[in-house]
Amino acid sequence: DSLAVSEDEEEEEDILDDDEDNQYNFQQRFQKEVVVVRRRADELSWLHNTISTISCLPFNLLSSLVAHRGFHCPRDGSDKRPMENSLAAYESAWSSGIHLCECDVALTKDEKLVLAHDDDFSRLALDPNSSSSKKKVSDLTMKEIISLTFKSGTRPPLLLDVLRSAQAIGDESKLIIEIKPGNPEACTALVRLFRSHPDLIDRCAAVMSFDAWSMHKLRIELDELALAFKTYGSPSPPKASLLRGSPPERVAGSPHNLNAMQLRKNVEVKMPQILLLTVAKEPQMHYELWVDVSDLSPIHSWLRNENSSSLDGVYLQYQSEMLEPNGIMAMRKLSAMYRVGVWGEFGSDPDDCITALKLISECGVSYVNTDLPRGFVSNNAKQYFGLY
Repeated sequence: DSLAVSEDEEEEEDILDDDEDNQYNFQQRFQKEVVVVRRRADELSWLHNTISTISCLPFNLLSSLVAHRGFHCPRDGSDKRPMENSLAAYESAWSSGIHLCECDVALTKDEKLVLAHDDDFSRLALDPNSSSSKKKVSDLTMKEIISLTFKSGTRPPLLLDVLRSAQAIGDESKLIIEIKPGNPEACTALVRLFRSHPDLIDRCAAVMSFDAWSMHKLRIELDELALAFKTYGSPSPPKASLLRGSPPERVAGSPHNLNAMQLRKNVEVKMPQILLLTVAKEPQMHYELWVDVSDLSPIHSWLRNENSSSLDGVYLQYQSEMLEPNGIMAMRKLSAMYRVGVWGEFGSDPDDCITALKLISECGVSYVNTDLPRGFVSNNAKQYFGLY
């Protein structure tokens, strides 16, 4: 009997120990979650304060700043900021007052445009060793992508979802879309999306790529779509009367299926600008076009096409020489003829409001990419602009 009592006491002590361990683990997890939530709240608070400060600058910087892949952590973390190219990254940026965000798109196996920078999702996936994360985006269906989870717990969004969010947030919320080289099918899919959703076209400020051939192809397809809208009309939401009875017939030559929609004829639809990405260093890939600020003359021939209208401009890689007297003169001359954007390498090129403001006000560029680092508006910048 005494042996049985001793065993019961030991079992009770084990249960108590397990309860204490479970309670300790729960408290540990809870404290970690509190820290993560506080970090995210602090980061969003910083973003709102930064945008408020930028809006006080003597030049309209917000209309030209482009949040690279949305408001995200460039080092792939998700404990402070949303994951890159996620819906939260764009909604956080736009709702804070940023006008423009850049995104990368890829075409899925079932021809859906989804946001993705790499060939696959292994870098961002919760399980980088899963079969789905290792597959190329082009070999995945949208159903497979939806089942794939990011480290942040979210999934890669459709381009359509992001454009609709921009439309819902309103104001100046727009995207600059990058299409990776060698993906002309993505250009065609983008035109198809615009044909089906013309109300979202104005949410896309520009489309860009390193692939000159694809951009000239896109220019032709968008010009044809604009002409079709002008000739046959662009679709608008249906009236109640249009939904009753027999559906109307398709108009011969019209780009639309008229079921459940009506047409607004003679409407001028403003298409996105088409821009060509370039590099300032020796090209590493065969499709990269190299140009130096000391001689920007090759750009003219790259943008022209004898069989269609020219591209709208270029997105140049940052060079420090751009802000020297000769560079400023060359950039202003180029900006007078075309739309000009500037992108930089993370960790190598300056990413701060003074550099951005000089590129916009002195060089005349229209777009400046930024990852919005914590030092974007430094104390030196505040003194520079006389904010305190």
